[in-house]
Amino acid sequence: MKKNILHLPIITGPLPEKKRLSMDDYLKFVNFNLKYVVNETAVRELKKKQAVNNPFSLKPIEH
Repeated sequence: MKKNILHLPIITGPLPEKKRLSMDDYLKFVNFNLKYVVNETAVRELKKKQAVNNPFSLKPIEH
């Protein structure tokens, strides 16, 4: 069985200083992401494709 291994970079240098956002800056950031990053039409189409219209039930597996 092949295991999925996630290779993350190892940070060896000093970390950058933390930048704190004011509420106004945070609101600008969120609005920017909603306006330019999220494609609402694509999201709606994906939700329609993923919707389940048939009833289903889960049955326990018998050993």
